Amino acid sequence: MASSGPVWVVGSDGYRVPGRVVSIASGRLKVKLLDGDDVLDAKAQDVSEMTEIGESGVEDMIQLSELHEGALLENIRRRYSHEQIYTYTGSILVAVNPYKMFNMYGMDYVRRYEGQLIGKLPAHIFAIGSAAFAHMMKAKEDQCVVISGESGAGKTESTKLIMQYLAAVNKGSSSLITEQILEASPILESFGNAKTVRNKNSSRFGKYLEIGFDSSGVICGAKTTDYLLEKSRVCTQAEGERNYHSFYELCYGLSEDDKKKFGLASVEDYFYLNQGGASVVAGKNDV
Repeated sequence: MASSGPVWVVGSDGYRVPGRVVSIASGRLKVKLLDGDDVLDAKAQDVSEMTEIGESGVEDMIQLSELHEGALLENIRRRYSHEQIYTYTGSILVAVNPYKMFNMYGMDYVRRYEGQLIGKLPAHIFAIGSAAFAHMMKAKEDQCVVISGESGAGKTESTKLIMQYLAAVNKGSSSLITEQILEASPILESFGNAKTVRNKNSSRFGKYLEIGFDSSGVICGAKTTDYLLEKSRVCTQAEGERNYHSFYELCYGLSEDDKKKFGLASVEDYFYLNQGGASVVAGKNDV
């Protein structure tokens, strides 16, 4: 094995991570990890050659010659380091939350992806919306987009972007219904989202959104079903977390006259609202 070649090495947690061999002695190898300055002392059987995937990785991970967790994560990491937050695995889109907005969700991108097959253009969430809409119109059958991930992965924002795309390609003469659907989202967030230690706007409930179309592809209505609301958060929050947004929006947003009318005090007066010590969220306007 070449001492300077890229390799996989089994880390302390049992997962393979990428590195480069820096020395070999007595059947053991010193491997410097590609991500960071750590050097691992590994047995020869725990080190294997790595097939190079390029500085920016590959767009569709089906093209990887090595299909294991380490290879998938390294490919996603390389793409993310080049601000490529979307990666395909066939028809599945893997999205990494950049915690900032990129200028790639405007009408120019909607027009670019409208009617295009997955894989024809760079990986993008609009491609998923386009594929679902195209299959619905062609097969005349319901389509489902499943958006999943851990807390802070970007599920709420991804849902908004899919809805934004479908609203933008809506062929109806009036935009009233699509506007009502999009504007309902912040109201749901107020009653079901809260700040956690990992996410400023974490959804604390499950949501199933159905959007209805007529035979010509025009949006004609929507229905949202919510379930599994985290009820315990109403009376208990961990350090650095807070209750649901709606409570703070009432206390901070109402005028003094309205607060007196409804018998409301300030946030600091309610233990259920201040026990986490995070009643104010940076970057969020509760007024």
